[in-house]
Amino acid sequence: MFFLKALLRSDKLRDQVSFDDFLSKYTKEKLNAFANSDIHNDRNNEKNLAVILFKMDWEKDDAFFIKEGTDKLLECIKYEVREHDVIAKWSEDEFIILLPECSLESSQKIAHLVKSIVEARTFVNMKVELNYGISIHQNNDTPDSFIERAQEQLSKCEA
Repeated sequence: MFFLKALLRSDKLRDQVSFDDFLSKYTKEKLNAFANSDIHNDRNNEKNLAVILFKMDWEKDDAFFIKEGTDKLLECIKYEVREHDVIAKWSEDEFIILLPECSLESSQKIAHLVKSIVEARTFVNMKVELNYGISIHQNNDTPDSFIERAQEQLSKCEA
């Protein structure tokens, strides 16, 4: 998928995705495997690509515990998504899940599932609330417009 490769090479993704100690190796390998995967090379068989942008709202405001909680949260949800989905930390209080071959309806179900599982658990003795925005790849998308739609959806959920 040409769009996906452009997205993974984009400055916006490179500037936004942060790699921390535990997730660094996993996330970088996953992004590279994802970009080079055979299922994304054939433009004629291109499937939907969705992104879910999650914003975390922790009940406490302690940077150390929030970082630890975020690490544990991301570790937890990697078991809830498909093997070829990509989870990446987007900012200090946001993370994304890239979902290849996923419709809007399926991505909404995945987002709701992740939200339900995460909000039912405690991470480092803290609860977290998740809001999310979803974007589906469109033919005229750039990596920026693709992510910006998810950010707009997230803003609407928070309002």
